[in-house]
Amino acid sequence: MRKYLIGLVVGVFMLVSGLAEAQTISDTSHKVGIGFRVNGILPSEDTFFDHELDTKNQAMLGASLSYGVNEWLTLEAAFDYSLDIDLKDKTDNVKIGKINVYPLTFSAQLRYLTKDPQYYTWMVPYITLGFGYYFVDGDVAGEYEKHWGNEVNLDFDGAWGGHVGLGIDFFASESLAVGFEARYFWASGEVERAVDTPVGPSKKEVDYDLNSWMIGANIKYYFDFGK
Repeated sequence: MRKYLIGLVVGVFMLVSGLAEAQTISDTSHKVGIGFRVNGILPSEDTFFDHELDTKNQAMLGASLSYGVNEWLTLEAAFDYSLDIDLKDKTDNVKIGKINVYPLTFSAQLRYLTKDPQYYTWMVPYITLGFGYYFVDGDVAGEYEKHWGNEVNLDFDGAWGGHVGLGIDFFASESLAVGFEARYFWASGEVERAVDTPVGPSKKEVDYDLNSWMIGANIKYYFDFGK
């Protein structure tokens, strides 16, 4: 995943390297943007049923739809999905299984667009903040069931959460931009563990956290709407 992200970053910089003579092309007022993005998700440390949890970093792919309310405010809706995220119980040194996270998020971008043509008007930094719902799907590893000596089921509830971050867009034209963004999101839900026993399932429910950094690159296509 790391090599893939590095290659994507290098490619983006090569795309925008010829923009030194660009004009003011970065105003997205009353424009709709359709975007695609690749992120690395870096989960924070957490516990799992009172045991220390090791969560592996993974890639996340997604798409976005945005609208420029004016030159400094853009509203965005996005849907992402993660590749398999491995979970390991560090206390018992056993693999738990894997989860996939599917965030549906809504964001406001506060954008800074300089009006002085001597500066890089094709480059727009911004602050992003918002909220979303995180769908979670999990699979149990055979190693974890062997550890318990019985069949184990994990049922993850979805979670509401918020996020805040920083980003920057580079415009190759009025219609095409590439960018980078780093955000931190926090969300908390519940997971139920059911272990089969001769007298029926033994169930226990605890809270879990999805708190993570999400860092990556994106490409967006803009077209006029409502002018």
